[in-house]
Amino acid sequence: MEKKFLKHFFIQVCVLLALAAAVVIVIDPFFHYHSPVSPLKAVVTKAEYQCVGTIDHFDYDSILLGSSVAENFNNRWFDDCFDCKTVKGIKESGTTADLIYYLERAYESHEIENVFYSLDLFALYADTQPTVLGDGMPLYLYNDNPIDDVKYVWNKTVIFEHIPYMAAMSLIGDYDEGMSYNWGQYKTFSAADTVSRYNRLSEKAEVKSADEYVDLIDENISLIEEQIKAHPETNFYIMYPPYSMLWWDNIYMCGELEQYFYALEESARRLSQYDNVRINYYQAEESIILDLNHYMDNIHFSEAINAWMVEQWNTQEYALTSENYTEYVDKMRILVDEIEAYHIKEYYE
Repeated sequence: MEKKFLKHFFIQVCVLLALAAAVVIVIDPFFHYHSPVSPLKAVVTKAEYQCVGTIDHFDYDSILLGSSVAENFNNRWFDDCFDCKTVKGIKESGTTADLIYYLERAYESHEIENVFYSLDLFALYADTQPTVLGDGMPLYLYNDNPIDDVKYVWNKTVIFEHIPYMAAMSLIGDYDEGMSYNWGQYKTFSAADTVSRYNRLSEKAEVKSADEYVDLIDENISLIEEQIKAHPETNFYIMYPPYSMLWWDNIYMCGELEQYFYALEESARRLSQYDNVRINYYQAEESIILDLNHYMDNIHFSEAINAWMVEQWNTQEYALTSENYTEYVDKMRILVDEIEAYHIKEYYE
């Protein structure tokens, strides 16, 4: 009797495990095996878990690369502006190597017409090895080893949280698939909040040598250059996102201003020389970076600014070229001087 009970219990457990795995594989909320099955939508909210799956399995011809400041772009803005179909390759605080990893992975399965690259200056002196393959990442979603998929198909969080959430957003909620990874809809943006989250140094640190990170910056720029040269058929649209004046003040107070200006000038000089590259420089737009009501902290701006950045591709107002890049660098230097001399005093004496 006991053996019969154990046999039935074992069979029931196996059936339940098989059903659980089947549900995860069919619905696949992290898109590890396939794109969404109708009527489910591409509910994309967790970049570290879903980014690789969307890059591998979604239908697209263009990719948006960037850190958290790029998450509030709506993919459809690029689709409409450039007549394309866009997916995001996003990594919070993403390094250059992280974004290049996503781009190389996209090229493995897709023909890429456009790369929209939100170029963060701080990413240019990060480690040149991708952190997306490091400790703490769900590597079972990144590799081709079916054995460790057990961490996905029998994951209680996936089964009891992510699948119900995906179903609810698809069938009940008014989820916009273009706003993948968007966080701005849940935040408030105001000067008061921005200032409250900024802990300004009481004294200016010793100024660091301008060439302290030159080799690392040059290596990171080379990572981008290699992709540009390897894919002349692809249009690279590079944009420098507008950090607030508090971000520039922090760099100044930390004594790292010259290092960032080297990263800016050298990346602008080297990347602007290619025929398949267009660059827009937004960091010196005073109406944005001096108005802290656009921000929630010293770097993260509202999705209205993301929309504005896309709109500017239809103009030439912010176009940075091999002929005028030094003018933008000089303009930014002057603006930082003005921030330290006048604008920061509105908030800090």
